[in-house]
Amino acid sequence: MNSYLTFRVVDEVFAVSVSNVMEIREYEEPKPVPQKMAFIKGLIDFRDEVIPLIDTGMKFNLGAVEASQSSVIVVLNLKKEGEDEAFRVAVMADAVSDVVEIGEDELKTIRHDYRPEYVAGSYSKDDTFVLVIDPDQVFTQNEVVEMDKILSAAKKSK
Repeated sequence: MNSYLTFRVVDEVFAVSVSNVMEIREYEEPKPVPQKMAFIKGLIDFRDEVIPLIDTGMKFNLGAVEASQSSVIVVLNLKKEGEDEAFRVAVMADAVSDVVEIGEDELKTIRHDYRPEYVAGSYSKDDTFVLVIDPDQVFTQNEVVEMDKILSAAKKSK
């Protein structure tokens, strides 16, 4: 059994392993970023670093997440492809749902033809369909490089 945090983005429910979750916090308006990718909402302070705030709806092609009273920010710790170095991103969610235990036998695979690389599988419970994501696969290597450039520029302008 593995523990997953479930969260809602637009009309979809996603799950991410709790081992990747560093913090859940109330939504805060991010600092603007001049040269940014469409899915980057801005930058936020996290502990002693500045990290990008990702509009998860835009990244997953679901439409923009509209900030509301129930909106939250989930800070994730991710691994760069082919490297040991980790990096952090904050993702917007309409709401955090629950922490669920999912056994390997309960996780259904989705054929590669029908799913993006970052979807590890699906899980259904109580009429709720949940897409389980592999957060290390959400961003392409080019996107990670671009985010690094944005963060470097933000640090220089401080």
